[in-house]
Amino acid sequence: MTRGDRVQMYNVIRSQELRAHGVHSRVVKSAVDCCLLRLTRGMYSVIRRCENPQHARIAELITDEDWLRRVREHTQSTQKHDYEYADLLEKLKIASYPHYRVDDVICGVSAARIHDLPLYRVGTQRIHIASPSHRLRTGIVSRTTREVPAADTVMVGKMRLTSPALTSLDLIPQIGEPGAFAAMESVVRRSVFGAEEASAGRFGYPPDVGQLERKAVEEHFAPVLARLPKGRARAARLIGRIGARSESYAESRCSYNLSVLGLCGFEQQVQVHEKGRLVARVDFMDRVAKTVLFVDGAAKYVENGGARLQKEATQFNRLVALGYRIVRFTFAEVMDLEAFATKLYGQAPWLRGRVTRNRSV
Repeated sequence: MTRGDRVQMYNVIRSQELRAHGVHSRVVKSAVDCCLLRLTRGMYSVIRRCENPQHARIAELITDEDWLRRVREHTQSTQKHDYEYADLLEKLKIASYPHYRVDDVICGVSAARIHDLPLYRVGTQRIHIASPSHRLRTGIVSRTTREVPAADTVMVGKMRLTSPALTSLDLIPQIGEPGAFAAMESVVRRSVFGAEEASAGRFGYPPDVGQLERKAVEEHFAPVLARLPKGRARAARLIGRIGARSESYAESRCSYNLSVLGLCGFEQQVQVHEKGRLVARVDFMDRVAKTVLFVDGAAKYVENGGARLQKEATQFNRLVALGYRIVRFTFAEVMDLEAFATKLYGQAPWLRGRVTRNRSV
């Protein structure tokens, strides 16, 4: 489910529609977890064609065959955790909730899901709603009293949400600074590269990318920061370090870690040349210390196999020959600040002399 998808997809249906089609509450109850998935109170998704004759009328309501196939793939998958599927169900729950008030604004993690901001293993949660006049907490909804400026809201389908920039700032107290930092960088990258964000930089970044980053931060975050009722200093520290050149969640976490450690001399996505020929584009580089950091993502090796490994081995050898010191991190290591710092200083102890007195994050 991407931004702009209609909730009418995914075979979403209300209990009133089921009753109107002759499917009464007793049958609905028996169909849940069989061919119906309960999204929220009074809202369901048809997830398979059931052989039970009592459920035949439910199958007549199927309009999205692709959704049935996706559910079937999830059911047959050998993966222990299907986080993409779980995230999709959370989005469906948010989009299909039938009791939003006219002044409700979806916020926090719920808005982040709809905006497709990166969330690392954020499990099932209540739907987070800001309301200027109502407070409510149930097993489904967490509605807090808060007035969101109209300038900081956007409409996605029938839903009013906090803007991507405000949503990412709301994540700071909700999921912590590291995860919020990654979401903030996603907002900047999307602003700079638009629909090309996934493939941006494949052939090198434009020379004015730094200027484009600063412009995006100024346009999207400065006004929101000025209107923020609390947490402004903390948000400003993070805003001061975000950019558009993190190509993955792991790289955003690495950038955050470097800021926490006060290592602000690293640049991202640096091209290294030898005699006018491109040797490699590295994830992070401290030019003064001639130190290069690489952040691994398992997916690229699954997709590209041994050819990718061989290419990187060749690049590493050439970088070493040019006098660069290389430290390589796994995803798990960038997710753990202490593990990251231990490995970084263990393999590159000279970087302790590059720590700035006033750390950025």
